[in-house]
Amino acid sequence: MLRILSDLHLFDARTRVRDLRQLAPLLVGVQTLVLNGDTCEMRRGVTSSEFDELKEFFRQRVPEVVFITGNHDPVISDTHELMTASGRIWVTHGDICFDDFTPWARHAPQIKALIAAKRAAGYGDYRQLAVRYRIAREVAREETDLPDRTTRTWGAHLAWAWHTFFPPRQPLAMMRCWRDLPAAATAFAREQRPGAQVVVMGHVHFPGVWRHGSGPTVINTGSFFRPLGGNLVDVFADHVEVRRIQSGTAGFAPGRQLARIPLRPPMVGPGAPAGYAPA
Repeated sequence: MLRILSDLHLFDARTRVRDLRQLAPLLVGVQTLVLNGDTCEMRRGVTSSEFDELKEFFRQRVPEVVFITGNHDPVISDTHELMTASGRIWVTHGDICFDDFTPWARHAPQIKALIAAKRAAGYGDYRQLAVRYRIAREVAREETDLPDRTTRTWGAHLAWAWHTFFPPRQPLAMMRCWRDLPAAATAFAREQRPGAQVVVMGHVHFPGVWRHGSGPTVINTGSFFRPLGGNLVDVFADHVEVRRIQSGTAGFAPGRQLARIPLRPPMVGPGAPAGYAPA
């Protein structure tokens, strides 16, 4: 069974994961674990020993671990997306669905300026997925208004609240992204990965399952932050399950099933859509 988790934000002050051992119940019986971006806060001095510790933790418990890059861990690997289940499932962090990657950020003007500079430098057609990934990960390494990763004081939480909710345009921009992501992901998948029946993303920290018309089912896994929490995605031979991540004294564990999405047989041969990439 393949399991997808996202937005653990390890080493960030606000994550609910205080000890890696809290995650152990989520790894029982998993053959392949996909960590879909923002696994840890690599932009703010995560040491090599801390990074080695978290990699070893997962690899001791799961036969195969795939680290996908996010905007908080842009150099965690060279893998920016995953096509699995014979091309029927597209897993990507989700920031590339937005032209400005993180439109709700307090430093959104800086992000826009960095993107504009790279587009002007001749990186190629911004509509091309490889170009967007390259620019997104370079911008993530260069932006400077980063969250605190170590302080867990009331002062740090107050500072985070101030940076998140003031000016008021920020929470409004976040809610617009929550509203727009399903449609944006659907349109982007139709253009870039037309063989995908399911799109799994994180990034916006708003868990949910949506389907627009005849497009793919879009799943957002949420995060390990309060107050919304997160979901996990399990991939089987003929279906996908979405479960709530519950927390207790023993740590985090799979909770109730929220959705079961059947997978149609993959399209192969001359009739397969352009861009189809069987696994």
